[in-house]
Amino acid sequence: MYDKLFIALLNTNAAHWEQIRKCFEKLGLTEGQPKVLYTLRAYEGCVQKELAAACRVRESTLTVLLRKLEDKGCIRKEKIVVSVSKHANAIFLTDHGRELSDKIDEKVEELERKCFEGFSEEEKQQLFSLLYRVENNLKS
Repeated sequence: MYDKLFIALLNTNAAHWEQIRKCFEKLGLTEGQPKVLYTLRAYEGCVQKELAAACRVRESTLTVLLRKLEDKGCIRKEKIVVSVSKHANAIFLTDHGRELSDKIDEKVEELERKCFEGFSEEEKQQLFSLLYRVENNLKS
């Protein structure tokens, strides 16, 4: 049992990441790329700035991730007008990107089932609620 949230979160995150990283590597994805592809499922067509916010990464970090995903044929960019004199790139999944995103979703669901083996639905919701409260405390 843990006596510090710091250690509990670090150890849980490390165990979770080790499991999911193996799955992502088999899909030919590097760290950060699965998050972008997964997030694009809900935010497809958004501009880079919005996607960075949704992924909780710096725009410069996202630029590198998007370039690599574009090179792999997972995404495409489309210039759009955001104001009278300003343009931006809207980001879209390609068919290949959508296929990878679906596989990511399958792997995430498999890991979710593994993580919550032996948990009741009430316990699962309680854990999410408690983590949400911790997050909000840290944001205020």
